[in-house]
Amino acid sequence: MRLLSGKIFKSLIRACEAWKLIEKNLSIIKISKQNVEIDKALGYFIADDVTAEIDLPPFDKSAVDGFAVRSEDLTSASLYNPALLRIIGEVKIGSKPEIVLKSGEAARIDTGAPLPVGADAVIGIEDCNLLGEYVEATKRVTPYANVVRKGEDVKKGEVVLKKGSRLHPWDIALLKGLGVDAVSVFSPVGVALISIGNELGDDISILEKGGIIDTNKTHLLNLLRQYPVNVEDFGIVKDLKEYIEEALSKAASRNQLIITTGGVSVGLRDYTAKVVESLGEVVFHGVAIRPGMPVAFGKIGESLVFMLPGNPVAAYINYKLFVENALLFLFKSNIRSFPITAKLENKIPSTVGYMEFARVKLFREKEVEARLVRRKGSSILSSIVHSDGVVAIPEDSEGLKEGTLVKVYLHTRPWIGVLSMGDRL
Repeated sequence: MRLLSGKIFKSLIRACEAWKLIEKNLSIIKISKQNVEIDKALGYFIADDVTAEIDLPPFDKSAVDGFAVRSEDLTSASLYNPALLRIIGEVKIGSKPEIVLKSGEAARIDTGAPLPVGADAVIGIEDCNLLGEYVEATKRVTPYANVVRKGEDVKKGEVVLKKGSRLHPWDIALLKGLGVDAVSVFSPVGVALISIGNELGDDISILEKGGIIDTNKTHLLNLLRQYPVNVEDFGIVKDLKEYIEEALSKAASRNQLIITTGGVSVGLRDYTAKVVESLGEVVFHGVAIRPGMPVAFGKIGESLVFMLPGNPVAAYINYKLFVENALLFLFKSNIRSFPITAKLENKIPSTVGYMEFARVKLFREKEVEARLVRRKGSSILSSIVHSDGVVAIPEDSEGLKEGTLVKVYLHTRPWIGVLSMGDRL
């Protein structure tokens, strides 16, 4: 199905169709593997399943400070009928016990210390009375009470992280505890970033000349830094064919992905897509989304080119929709990112034929509600700052009524699931 646009583009494709074309072409990007020291692996994606080579913990250990005991010695113990046990030694954390517990005996034990041979439970210090070389246990304990069992956290041979898992701080802590020194991960993707526009500058002095500060580069650089990528910043390129062609040619010679912003509409001075077409192929140009309609996608040699609009919100929406999802696809990510369900505080109008992205702020009174942010232009960057996420209004909708339950895709998470919405039309 193609959607006609009588104003700028001859035809537009739906967001889900655009993604299918991107996904089809991602196969030309070959991602290698590398081993990374575990302390430097934060944010990488696991390239092979990680299997535990030891049990964690590697031994039965005490969960409290108290006395290691044989539970059968305390089957009748109570406050009024305490069990009297002889203290034969002490087990400190970080040491290997050398004592063997026999019937009627107990051993002092620290939290985290391994159980001595013969013990199968621990009684907490608060349930004991000390009597010189003896201890009175005033409470019955069952086998393995107050004990963390060997392999209770992770069993030897268990897959602890699957291929495509992204390494978080807690993952790295677990791997460290399992004695893992290095892990196989997908190598970083080389990404070129090019800002295009005669009006752009990097500092405030450009404003005096009628120009604007390039916020897209800063925004995209920081978005990309959330992933294992090597970014080559080509800076600001004048909106002239020869300059754009030079930058794109260099970028394609040494990067797997190229992201451009600006010069991608169909005006007389919009050269980005035209230059990509002359150097390679434009796969699509124009998607039925608002904001972000002029987005284009193509390839130059073995490099894929995401041509994002220059308006800051439009560039951001297209990054979240297409670039971020492409990175997750390349890293074979198994991330599951779920939107927040909320009730609309107010109605949101929409135009049939376009998937529209309304920025909303979440709040809670009796239930989670979403309030439309009234700054909705494609150049209004503060609409992102003052919102928590977006509501994606599908192409067949004229808008959403007040009180409608909606899915809010958060700015802080990947927008997984949005691109399959159009398949259900």
